[in-house]
Amino acid sequence: MAESQSATAADLGVMGDQLLQEATERPDGLRTRPVLRGPLMSAVLFALRAGSSLPEHASPPAASLQVLRGRVVLVAGEQSWTLGAGELLPIPQARHRVDAATDAVCLLTIHR
Repeated sequence: MAESQSATAADLGVMGDQLLQEATERPDGLRTRPVLRGPLMSAVLFALRAGSSLPEHASPPAASLQVLRGRVVLVAGEQSWTLGAGELLPIPQARHRVDAATDAVCLLTIHR
């Protein structure tokens, strides 16, 4: 999807359902799908099966994590944040991972 005023709306509920189904069928329990790509911002929808993780990785310069369904724990070093559906958190400037406490669907938004 392009970043513009004429862009088509993405149905995150439907996409989340599909990704979660696909995540349950994968050994790593993870599926991702870009939903917005542009020069200033991008967004990635991801689904995690309960007990699986988005592996540790470097933080982008500015990003946020919004939980659309389920419960996750964002872990950065010694700190952790438990987030449930409807909650939004700016991602700390540190290596981090996301662990799924339940089946979950999240939206990662990255700003450049």
